[in-house]
Amino acid sequence: MSGSKHIDWLHGRFGTVVLWALLIACESGGQIATKIGGDQLGQMDFSLQWLHAVLLNPGVWVAISCYIGAFFVWMLILRRSTLSLAFPLSSLVFVAVLLASWLGLNEQISLLHWLGVAVIIGGIALLAEGEQN
Repeated sequence: MSGSKHIDWLHGRFGTVVLWALLIACESGGQIATKIGGDQLGQMDFSLQWLHAVLLNPGVWVAISCYIGAFFVWMLILRRSTLSLAFPLSSLVFVAVLLASWLGLNEQISLLHWLGVAVIIGGIALLAEGEQN
């Protein structure tokens, strides 16, 4: 089997879904890791001691890794999509972070936040429908 057949899946619809899932996972993971790392650091004044603690914090390194991964995935997404569609779709990260903070960090989410999630998902549905026409 030639090398190009091994990566053909990446250029189809399935590949697009995989890239979006990776982007949402990387960006959401970066936000959650930043929150956890910040909580672990506590209330420290900005100083060399704080900077040293940041550099030794695993949550910070996970966040940095997630953001680097998200950057490369975003580049792949933008190669196959218009920015005017891709950027609004990236708002799914807001939904994923809200869900992860609720499920993983036990944060309380207000009814207004849930309404915001519904509005975001509705807006994405409208954008997707507009792309079909």
